[in-house]
Amino acid sequence: PAGLNAGTFPAKLWRLVNNPRVRSVRWDSQARGLLIDRSLFERELLSRSDAHGGRGEVTGDVPESFQATHFGSFVRQLNLYGFQKVPGRAGAAVPGDAAGWLHFRNPNFRRDCPDLLLRIKRLTRANRQRLAAGLEVRSRQPSRFQQ
Repeated sequence: PAGLNAGTFPAKLWRLVNNPRVRSVRWDSQARGLLIDRSLFERELLSRSDAHGGRGEVTGDVPESFQATHFGSFVRQLNLYGFQKVPGRAGAAVPGDAAGWLHFRNPNFRRDCPDLLLRIKRLTRANRQRLAAGLEVRSRQPSRFQQ
């Protein structure tokens, strides 16, 4: 959507989950959450595929912020942007979801509403204080390296 910095984590995650070549991350059956197969994610997006620092099987299509080496760093980013892990086994309550996948949700991350991405902000200490006070949280301007 207009006004969204394409370099932000939510924008990159949106492209990742909608990329047909990525098999390790997909929408849940209600298109309101993410299903992530950790082992496939690590092989497909995080593991080194060669000595030159290339990444997994989907190298050319992986947004830069996902070219990390630890799954925990990816989950930390999810948490910083307000995603919450859905307890229990993914798919247990909702037909069509894959059992054994990690399930994360953010009310502003839905397949049918890309405009909601503008509402997802990084939850820094200052942003949490602003939200608690009922104030608006604004995104930082992209750095010169992100532009």
